[in-house]
Amino acid sequence: MFGFDKKPEQAEVHQWSLDQPLLKFAGKDSWTIGDACEGTLIFGGTGSGKTTGSGQAIAMAMLRAGFGGLVLTVKSEETDRWREYMERCGRSDDLIIFSPESEHRFNFLEYERRRSTRGGGSTGNIVRLFMTVMAVGQEGAKGGGDSAFWDKALKQLLRNILDALRLADRDMTLENMMRVVNSAPQSREETESDEWKERSYLFDTLASAAERTTDEEALRTLRLTTEYWLDEFAAVMDSRTRGNIISTFTTTADGFMRGDLHKLFGTTLNITPEETLEGKVIVIDLPEKQFHELGKIAQIVWKICWQRMLEETKRRSSTSRPVMLWIDEAQNFITESEPFFLHTVREKKGCCVYLTQAKSNYLHALGPGHDATVESFLAVPSTIIFHCNTDPETNEWAERVISQNWSLNTTRNVSDGDKNNPEQSGQEKQVSMGFSLSRMPRIFASEFGELSNGGPPDYVVKAILTQAGRRFTSGEGNVIRLKFNQKPKVKNQ
Repeated sequence: MFGFDKKPEQAEVHQWSLDQPLLKFAGKDSWTIGDACEGTLIFGGTGSGKTTGSGQAIAMAMLRAGFGGLVLTVKSEETDRWREYMERCGRSDDLIIFSPESEHRFNFLEYERRRSTRGGGSTGNIVRLFMTVMAVGQEGAKGGGDSAFWDKALKQLLRNILDALRLADRDMTLENMMRVVNSAPQSREETESDEWKERSYLFDTLASAAERTTDEEALRTLRLTTEYWLDEFAAVMDSRTRGNIISTFTTTADGFMRGDLHKLFGTTLNITPEETLEGKVIVIDLPEKQFHELGKIAQIVWKICWQRMLEETKRRSSTSRPVMLWIDEAQNFITESEPFFLHTVREKKGCCVYLTQAKSNYLHALGPGHDATVESFLAVPSTIIFHCNTDPETNEWAERVISQNWSLNTTRNVSDGDKNNPEQSGQEKQVSMGFSLSRMPRIFASEFGELSNGGPPDYVVKAILTQAGRRFTSGEGNVIRLKFNQKPKVKNQ
């Protein structure tokens, strides 16, 4: 079993140094903040105890150490689980539940516009955010043709929507973005029509931008934006192409303009990812099982904004508070950019924990052609924990990840001698020994299906942990066998 480290108020100034233990294993082995910053993958079949075993232990350890963080949810009970965690650690005041029932609002467009770091306010960054969101919500809906062409055309549309609003100093909302698109001219004749000019929100936006723009670079951007809408979009672009591009944008944006999602993301801004740096734990209570595709998209928006914030924030390794990104059923929320984020997040003291059942879940989530992305994602985290699993592919992969060790093989031969040979008659049996070395798996794939998955009477979950570059004193090289109590006795602060 393991023990929790001391509570935040008992710790010294260096409580968040990278070598501070979070979990203590048998003997002298421990798992530190630095280890957590290198990323963690947890695998286990349904009912294996991965969430209530190693998942619970790591989550509680991080909370007791004072981590802030972002938690994404798939199942409705996950919010209650984190509410219980925070209460048990005496940190209920640090919990923020982002849900339709709360007063918290996150206009992510306005947030990106106001962000004061170097990438903040960039039209290009907002476009990339939209493209990632649309890749989730519009799988296979680009209307055929070359996907690279459609991507470029969609980026161009988004860039010119956003620049028109920004230059006119209009509110950066999905509603205003839709108003720009819906009032755009459909022909050369319409651009010259007084009737269109009087009723068009786009024309009014461009006119307002022209009145207030004086900076040379801004004037150049305004000229390009105006030429796009009044020339390329209205007259040059084929009507079918124009329709497909608009449809790709509006079908995703439409979901954020109705009901709960509009209230949460389309109104004001009174909560930001930066609050996690001050110790807040934000649980996005829009479980995918209840809010379906839009709940998934909404949480990916939060994840991307949080990741960008962390990447662009200057942090000191010894005194900065660690923050976590916690994703159970992680296959629902990974994107193509995940490996790139994981490569650098350690420097920002970001601790990412991904839980799922099987390795193939990630490939299925990203779709065909993303094998390299999945392999890159799986290769970055330093700590991998395996719970009971009956998936052959995952277990065989685990055997390879843990790797092999030299094994000493002994052979023993016994013979009675040749009875027909007078010289050997009556002699004792002859014994010969042979020795050889071979490479054998440290853990065989079959063992993962035999790990205890907890429950009564003892509620003990067993797991196998491997960590790159580690040599455990109480394990086998970089592998250690662990037991987790599903009902730990934890004192409140």
